[in-house]
This record gives sequence, structure tokens and C-alpha cells, in this order.
Amino acid sequence: MTARTAACGIAFLSSLFPVAVWAQPAPTQPTPAPSLPAPAPAAAVPVAAAPAAPARPSSPVIVLRDVDREMTSLSNDITASHARLREITAMVLQQSGGGAQLIIDHQNEMGSTFRLVRASYALDGATVATRTDDNGSLADQTGFSVYNGRVASGEHTLTVSLEYQGNGYGIFSYIRGYTFRSRSVQTFTVPEARALRLVVVGYERGGATVAIEDRPAIRYTQTVMTIPEAQQALQRADATAAAASAAPAAPAPAPAPAQR
Repeated sequence: MTARTAACGIAFLSSLFPVAVWAQPAPTQPTPAPSLPAPAPAAAVPVAAAPAAPARPSSPVIVLRDVDREMTSLSNDITASHARLREITAMVLQQSGGGAQLIIDHQNEMGSTFRLVRASYALDGATVATRTDDNGSLADQTGFSVYNGRVASGEHTLTVSLEYQGNGYGIFSYIRGYTFRSRSVQTFTVPEARALRLVVVGYERGGATVAIEDRPAIRYTQTVMTIPEAQQALQRADATAAAASAAPAAPAPAPAPAQR
């Protein structure tokens, strides 16, 4: 096919089917989005208050302190009850003439290294006597009475607590101002219708191998006698003590003349 023939064909087709010319549309401006009204502030919604935290349990130290206070109060009540029961028993036995008699004395055999400053005695759990050194005279006594009264026959327990003040000298001068304690529990039996004299002896355990803090010790002696014999012995002891207190003090020896 020649070029002319092709051109004639194209012209003929163009007359039959006009060609639509597509025009590129002009760019359009973007339509702004309609402005929406600002949302109204949300109403404040009340918030429920959080439940209060449960109270924390008391401190263990406070709880233990309360328990200790209650135990101390209960112990004091029991001690007072024991003392009252003992007094009632002694009164009933004395009025009826039955039972037995108990005499407790203290004997001080401590050396000058230790001075007795306090002594406490408890019979069957109830305190029967307490001696304290207010002016230094307790350590100077070789002995003193602790208890004398009617008790029920049978087994009893005596608890003794002694407190000493160090009074060392020489190589033991370092114990001055130190406190030493000695405690002992003694069980004994009082026969029916008899008297028992129990002597508490505070002494210094000797020996080079005994440590200084272990030297204060306690031992006991027991003597069983009839009740009239016990009363007579007490009367003699009271008379001796009264005579000793009434006797004038021995005059101090005159100084020896100076020698030239």
C-alpha cells in the first residue's frame, strides 16, 4: 500500500468517526471541610472517694509492752493473794493451836570484799521480808531475824535474793562500785506440831580458781525443835539483843604516851 492510499483511508475514517479530543480538566481547588463546632467540655463526673485503708495493727513492740504490763499486774495480784492466804492460814493455826512454827534467820559470813546492801525473802512465792542498806548498817550486822510465825506443816519453798556492793582493795580494788547478786531456792519440810529454824547463810566461796563474780554464795542450816523450845530460844535471843543495844559503847583506848 502506498502512502497516498493510506492517507486517503485515514481521512475517510476520520470523516466517518470524528475523534473526540479529551481536554485535561483544570485543576480544582480543594473544598475546605466544613468546620465542626468545638466539643463542649465534658461535665465533671464526681469520682467516688477511695475506701479508707484499714487501720494498721499496732506495732509489735507496743503489743509486747502491753502484754508485759498485764503479766506484771497479774503476777503482783497472785503474790498479794499468796501473802493474804498465808496470813489467814497462820492466824487460823495460831488460834487453833495446831500446825507448825517456822523461824527464818539470816547469818552474814561475807568478808570485807562484799558489803550486803539488799536482801529479799519469799516464802511459797510471797515476799515475807526485804532488808535494804540505807546507812551502811546492814553489812555490819552478823545476823538478823527474817520471819517467825505459824505455818501449815509440810513442804515449803524459800527464795532468797542477796545483793552486794563491791568493796575490794589491793588487787581487787577494781570491783569497787560493782554490784554482785546471789539467788537461791531452798525446799524444806516443817513437821506437824513442831518448830523448824531455817538459817540462811550468806558466805564467800573461796579458792583461787573461783572467779570474783562467783564468790557470793548461799547455804542453809535447819534445826527441828518443839514449839516451846523455839519460843524460849527466841526470848533468849531478844533479851541478848536488847542488852547489847542498851550497853554503852566501850571507850576508845587512850593513846600511848609519846616516847622521847
